[in-house]
Amino acid sequence: MLRGPLGGSRQWTLLWAFLFGVRMLRRLTRSKPELLISETIKPGEALLISGIDREPRIIGGEIR
Repeated sequence: MLRGPLGGSRQWTLLWAFLFGVRMLRRLTRSKPELLISETIKPGEALLISGIDREPRIIGGEIR
């Protein structure tokens, strides 16, 4: 316990390797997001992204 994660302890190194491996496995096996639409926005145009299951938030007197 005195050597800790950075002190060269074999147990800490194995734990780090296991956690790193799990994280990389999740990253490699996750599904890729599906592209629904792709458009170019020209200067002066606006883009509004909204969800149907969420109420708008009021921040600083404006609805965003």
